[in-house]
Amino acid sequence: MNEDQQNQETKTAKRHFENMGEAFRSGSEAGAQKAREAAPTVKSALADAVHDLAFGLAYGSNFVGAFAEEFVPQSVRDGFARGAAAGRAASHKAREKAADVITPEKSGPELA
Repeated sequence: MNEDQQNQETKTAKRHFENMGEAFRSGSEAGAQKAREAAPTVKSALADAVHDLAFGLAYGSNFVGAFAEEFVPQSVRDGFARGAAAGRAASHKAREKAADVITPEKSGPELA
C-alpha cells in the first residue's frame, strides 16, 4: 500500500465517540453547518420555482380567457351568460322559499 492510499484511508475513517451524546451533538453540529451552507442555494431554487409557478398560472388563466374570447362563438357566450343569469335567479328564488319555511311569518291565530 502506498502513502497516498494510507492518507486517504485515514481521512475517510469514521470517528469514534466516547458516548452517544457526543456523537449526537457532533452530528447535530455537522448537519446544522451543512444546512447553513445549502440554505442560499435552496432558497434561490425555491424562489425560482414559486416564480415559475406564478408565471405559469397567470399565463394559463389569461390564455384560456383570450382563447375563449377569440374562438368561442358569440351565441355560445350569450347562452352561457343567459344560463348563469337563470341559475342565479333560480338560486335566489329557492333561497327565499327556504327562508320562508325556516322562519314563517305569523299570520293568523296562534295555537295554544
